Amino acid sequence: MDDRDAFLDRLLARMTLKEKIGQLNYPSGSGIDTTGVAEAVDVPVMIRRGELCGISAGAGVADRRALQRIAVEEGPNGIPLLFGKDCIQRYKTGGPIPLALSCSWDMDLIRRINEMTAREARADGISINWGPMLDICHDARWGRIAEGNGELPYLGARIAEVIVRACQGDDLARRDRFMATLKHFLGYGLARAGRDYASVEASVATLARVMEPFRAGIAAGAGAVMVAFNTINDVPVTAHRVLLQEVLRKRLGFTGLIVTDFTAIDPELVHHGIAEDSRQAAYLAFKSGVNIDLVSQAFLRHLGALVADGAAHPEAYDARYGAYRWGPVTEAEVTQRAREVLEAKWRLGLFQDPYIGMDEALRDTVTRTPRHVALVREAAAKSLVLLKNAQNTLPLRREPGVLAVIGPLAQDRIDMQGTWAIDVDPTQSVTLLEGIMAVAGNHLTVRHAKGCNIVDDPSLAARLNIHNRAMPSVELGPQSPAAMLDEALAVAAEADAIVLCLGEAKEHSGESSTRLDIALPEAQRPLFDAVAALARERGKPLILVAMAGRPLALEYEAARVDALIWTGHLGAEAGHGLADVLFGAANPSGRLSQALPRHLGQLPLRTEDLTTGRPIWSAGVDVAGDNATDATGRHWFRKFTTDCILEAPAGPLYPAGYGLSYTRFDYGMPTASAGDLRNDAELTVTVDVTNAGDRAGAEVVQAWLRDLAGSTARPRRQLVRFERIELAPGETRRVVFRLTPADLCYPVGDSLTDFTMDWEPGTFELTLGRHAEDGMPLRFHWGRD
Repeated sequence: MDDRDAFLDRLLARMTLKEKIGQLNYPSGSGIDTTGVAEAVDVPVMIRRGELCGISAGAGVADRRALQRIAVEEGPNGIPLLFGKDCIQRYKTGGPIPLALSCSWDMDLIRRINEMTAREARADGISINWGPMLDICHDARWGRIAEGNGELPYLGARIAEVIVRACQGDDLARRDRFMATLKHFLGYGLARAGRDYASVEASVATLARVMEPFRAGIAAGAGAVMVAFNTINDVPVTAHRVLLQEVLRKRLGFTGLIVTDFTAIDPELVHHGIAEDSRQAAYLAFKSGVNIDLVSQAFLRHLGALVADGAAHPEAYDARYGAYRWGPVTEAEVTQRAREVLEAKWRLGLFQDPYIGMDEALRDTVTRTPRHVALVREAAAKSLVLLKNAQNTLPLRREPGVLAVIGPLAQDRIDMQGTWAIDVDPTQSVTLLEGIMAVAGNHLTVRHAKGCNIVDDPSLAARLNIHNRAMPSVELGPQSPAAMLDEALAVAAEADAIVLCLGEAKEHSGESSTRLDIALPEAQRPLFDAVAALARERGKPLILVAMAGRPLALEYEAARVDALIWTGHLGAEAGHGLADVLFGAANPSGRLSQALPRHLGQLPLRTEDLTTGRPIWSAGVDVAGDNATDATGRHWFRKFTTDCILEAPAGPLYPAGYGLSYTRFDYGMPTASAGDLRNDAELTVTVDVTNAGDRAGAEVVQAWLRDLAGSTARPRRQLVRFERIELAPGETRRVVFRLTPADLCYPVGDSLTDFTMDWEPGTFELTLGRHAEDGMPLRFHWGRD
């Protein structure tokens, strides 16, 4: 028996049942004097009674230290507290939102960003992070797409393992590491029509695919998993015993903490209709495998009575609520769940040093340092995606002339941060206008006009300012929309080139932020149309920077601008990072981690979707027409009307993996080590990539696999490998990918309890290229005895 087990055995032997239950309770509230969201919470009193395992880290470090002192000096058995917070790949130094950062495809950059986050947060006393979010989503209407890492399970899995290792390191007791919580297990991003919290209907095969980032994060050692709010095939995940016990614990081998989301037990299991009251909700969640009840306090209220009732009436357990098929709650089960919480605290070093990281002097030396600021500036430049660059409009030249910078986001400081920037000081943000002016210096005259509001509806503006009422980001005016438009046109008319910065406020995305449409907000469209018309008539280069917390449908805009950048909100150094790319100090290297649709009607849009039997364009009905002709000479018809799409190309406007550079990368002919393989052989595929331009740049070489025939329908393509390479002008690099039968596996089976990941012999294609719709496929056969 090691020191930890012996220590915990002695500790648990001293603890009462009530104190063990307290280790499963994490109420709302954060400071010495606080009122929780769900109910009033007297934190110091609860600590002295041993009624909680931790508390939200919303208070300052002095409060956290005071609460920890109460826990170790006045609480039963001196058990230290956990302090948790949503640090969604940023803390005090605000970098890009996760969706944006995933577009870097740069695992070293993502590692450094998350190490920075852990360093700053643990120095402020935070021991457990309610992140990262690993949900795969295919519907850009869903607001929480901003918090994820794109639509591709393989990319999401690689990012997940990097984040976990960066946050936790090899020793959670270090003062620059904290525990990662993988969320939301499972299927939250598949919410129907992108409506947050909506039900999910998904096949076992789909669930297995979106499980891949969680599998990778667990294999990397994640200490906690947060359960999703939603139902999956009619069962709320918080009470999904099969998913939490059979899949998460047994199949994935997870041994850490299972945490509910905010109030997911009570009242939400009651609202879902599977529990009659709070007591039954507590039973269902506990017997499903939950360790920590976040906020609802249902465990604290009911587990003691449930244990007593089970001991008194084991054969007819609590018949008031019907037959519980999972049996009574026992003290042994409570003891085991409490032990798992206490093990997490041991791993975090809290029993050895309860005040780890709670040092204001240390915090001040590691928070928002020049190195951190430089890092998020680098991240901003690497995360944006250049989608169009006609006639090499970009980079802009630093030479005498006039540049117009127009749009409601051009001088918007707060919305640069994006959603979930809880602890970032928005006054430290650099706006796009400030970044451009810093680069322009005395060489270029920069003129600015707001042009329009982000939104015109006062009620919507109030909703978008919900988390920043003291310093609203969405302000109407000060002029009328007509006056702002006139001013913008006057500024544009005098300019030699125009940068138009449009898009979403930070709270257009995030939790409970589903959008009806994914076009530019309506208030911004007249400005775009007017400026685009002026630029076209007078021959002025027009650059659109579209900033948002989700992929936007930009087909209309892309056809009317010379250069187009889409980016997620880029954080505190957004202005500098954007200006670095606009003026060529940095060469754009971002690639889409999520395809950009042409139109709302394409949603949900999945790059790794199954092929359809008909029609050939996978949309609408094939009819004769004169609009276009396919490679076989067959005509197809495409027509948009104001209220419907009769037929449109099935593909996205810009596919996953797409992105442009200021240099050109040429691909050689890919080669494979064999065309016929068997059993556990290894396939080696190589391709030479050359920087054929005159400046250094980075390319993301991608490998997409297709199984041509199987016992079930297979995706038309799946990302299975990628490598980001940096090349000097004229340099050639050989990229090598190695595949094994594990890369051919797919989910087999109709039940979560018995599905397997297996492969079938057959013919496959592997395409190496720049994005999901690029490259020449290599065909090979893989057999098995």
